[in-house]
Amino acid sequence: MHDFLAERFRNGAGYSALLLFLLLLAVSGSVSAASLDAARSRKLTLSAVQGYDRSYALAVKAVQAGDLVYVDLVSLSRALRLKSGFDGTELTISSGDGAAKSTCRVLAGNAFARFRYSAPAAKERVVQLRSDPVRWKKSLWMPAPAAARLFALWLDREVSYKPKEQRIDAFLWSAPPGSKNAVIGIVGEADRTVGLSGLPGYSGPTVITGIEVSELANGVVVRLRATGAKSVVSFLKPDAQGKAYLTFQKAKGDPSGIFRAFSRGLLREIRATPLGNGAIQVTLALDSDLFSVKSSDYRWDARTNSYVVSILSDVDVQELYRREKEKRIRQDLAQDLNRWKFNTIVLDAGHGGKDPGAIGAGGTREKDIVLNITRDLGAIIAREWPDVKVVYTRRDDRFIPLKQRGRIANRNDGKLFVSIHCNAAKNRSAKGAEVYILGPHKNDAALRVAMLENEAIKQEADYKKTYKGFTDEHLIMSSLAQNAFTLQSKEAARHVLAGMEKKTRINGRGVRQAGFMVLWTPSMPSVLVEAGYLSNREEEKMLRSRQVQKNIAEGIFNGLKQYRNGYEKQRVASGSDTRPKG
Repeated sequence: MHDFLAERFRNGAGYSALLLFLLLLAVSGSVSAASLDAARSRKLTLSAVQGYDRSYALAVKAVQAGDLVYVDLVSLSRALRLKSGFDGTELTISSGDGAAKSTCRVLAGNAFARFRYSAPAAKERVVQLRSDPVRWKKSLWMPAPAAARLFALWLDREVSYKPKEQRIDAFLWSAPPGSKNAVIGIVGEADRTVGLSGLPGYSGPTVITGIEVSELANGVVVRLRATGAKSVVSFLKPDAQGKAYLTFQKAKGDPSGIFRAFSRGLLREIRATPLGNGAIQVTLALDSDLFSVKSSDYRWDARTNSYVVSILSDVDVQELYRREKEKRIRQDLAQDLNRWKFNTIVLDAGHGGKDPGAIGAGGTREKDIVLNITRDLGAIIAREWPDVKVVYTRRDDRFIPLKQRGRIANRNDGKLFVSIHCNAAKNRSAKGAEVYILGPHKNDAALRVAMLENEAIKQEADYKKTYKGFTDEHLIMSSLAQNAFTLQSKEAARHVLAGMEKKTRINGRGVRQAGFMVLWTPSMPSVLVEAGYLSNREEEKMLRSRQVQKNIAEGIFNGLKQYRNGYEKQRVASGSDTRPKG
């Protein structure tokens, strides 16, 4: 124990005789290392809170010797995310870095700890512990209550041992309002800026030089920094109007430098008013409508020559954490949902350029019909939904590779991909509209349609290399990638087909699925519309009509309108504030 003074506190010779007296009389409350050899392992958890939505729990090494639970200080330091080093006798723990760095030093078999702080003023404290640290298994061990108290005094945070829960709670977010940890257990204090003679002496006129406000989860701390001698101060606790007063009998200060206003929280305003004869009154205005004051406290901090007011609101901190966490989750969810706001639709007119698509008996080319329908549909969307961006894969008679069409959709963050085509079959009597989604074909007819549309790849340069290895396996993989959108794609397909049936005499043949290459790439709900059969003379004639083309476009839009209503209602139910639009 004497080594602590001789070797570790050699520069503390100016401490009072009380320090030496306490050192000589300190009695260890610890067990021996040999007793810990017979101790049994004990499960202990550190539960730490670092902020509103920043909390964690970690296991800490602990053993039970008799009625006492001992904690490994190195393990506890690591759980608190602090740096530590043990040389076999002395344990040094560090918190923060730079100007905010502080260190705690404890010795095996010694009931005193030394705290060193870099800010706000370079200072050191010697604090008496409730138990001597025991050297065992290459670390230092202390009873859990004493270990928790050690970190509470050093860090000025709420750290407490809960024996029934087998847990150490650490509230690391902020210091407790009105905390007295800075003066508990001190047997000596040194300020390296003024020497080792004890607390610094202040003299001269009192001048308020600045103000610091710390908003806590359950209160607020206001610190008025000053120079000069300590002023006589009176503190009036918050009244019924929520105003507290700190009155300096004689002090100087710039009221404009003290004034603060806050838009939210317990504290609404800080204002300084000269009263004459050198007196200054500082008024703290609180939000008494939303907060109920539980307690308030004033103290002078001799170490930093600051006048400190702490106000604690009557609030359930854990409930506050829960509400704030829910708020953050809702905000994150709203942001995530906003990514899926129905604000962009991609319209894909099939074929084009050197690829005419299907050609009817009367010479009608698929690429011309679907381009007209696509333009008509885009014009309706622009008119009815000014908040929705329309992206075209092509707006004129040009050839666009199938993969490039999906990339255009993804690049524009589309929320729905609609590819428009006309059908053809060897059976000239086949007729009707169909809407497809991506997936393995379920019948030969769906397969034949997909193969017909996929023939477009042969118009692409190096198509054999680009689409090398396209097999059922690749189709399954692409379908799996679209699984997240399958339900939405089916809903869109169902509504689109119903809308077309109501606006035209082209009867629907149902919603189907097949392996259309154009639906591979889009990372969004996707449908492929087959507006009718050009191979059927009756439907070819209908599809050539501009009025029928406009009716088909209007029918598709009516289906999209129903789809959008359902889509956005689901988003509202999920927490978004978006309202369905007609």
